[in-house]
Amino acid sequence: MNTRVKDTAIFIDLENVYYGLKKYHMDPDHPEESHNLFLRLQEYYGKESIRMMEAYADFEQMDLSMMSLQKKRVHVHQVYGNGREGNERKNAADIQLCLDAMEVLYQIPEINTFVIVSADQDMIPLLDRLWSKGKRVELFCLCDESLSKSAQLHEFCDETHNLFEFLNIHQFQNLSQLDRMFHNAVLQIYEWYHDPNNVGKSYGSTWIKNDFVRKLHLSDIEANQLFTRLLRGKYIIPIEISLDDKTYYGYKVNLNHPQVQMMIKIAGYKVS
Repeated sequence: MNTRVKDTAIFIDLENVYYGLKKYHMDPDHPEESHNLFLRLQEYYGKESIRMMEAYADFEQMDLSMMSLQKKRVHVHQVYGNGREGNERKNAADIQLCLDAMEVLYQIPEINTFVIVSADQDMIPLLDRLWSKGKRVELFCLCDESLSKSAQLHEFCDETHNLFEFLNIHQFQNLSQLDRMFHNAVLQIYEWYHDPNNVGKSYGSTWIKNDFVRKLHLSDIEANQLFTRLLRGKYIIPIEISLDDKTYYGYKVNLNHPQVQMMIKIAGYKVS
């Protein structure tokens, strides 16, 4: 790639990526450079080659710092959605992204490489149009079960990149639904102790199982089975906390367990 010419434009459907990574407790603006989407893109393409890096999202609905992105030379676009999450969320960011990419196509002809970061099938017409105009088109997407196998996105661009590998979290790519639930359970227990309201408290088994039912949408039997798996695998360990001459029993994550350490680090927490 000619590093003397700023011939690369990067368009990020950040809302799409944010909620995709959220399933794995992963932050696109991760504190570690090796997991940070924006720093990795700059490293991969070279700052001297990037003409623009545009990110689109309803930032009011996401736990992301616009200032942090702007310091990384990312141009943020606030695009209002319907204020909902999950299946009811309507992503308006992809529409604005497509409009802006088409504007760049015709107004800045020296842009030779278009980089699209999204797994949305709605991007296919954009990819096809850019490609048909002789531009190099590269796509980054999260290759898990949410990516439609029938979309064949790779047929509409010069190169596709797997975000799991690009962000060095490839171990999460093939997580089954059960494994992800296991992962979510570990993070839930870890984050409970990081809540300022729980300082000095113990997280008892009854409360843990009740939270599994409420937060992970499990039955009482499933919550009990999940708790038993965590304990048998030594992902969690029992603790005792003394307070006001009383002893309280609970459980916390086992930070000496290598898989637990990996889960915690990927989620953006430092493991001492």
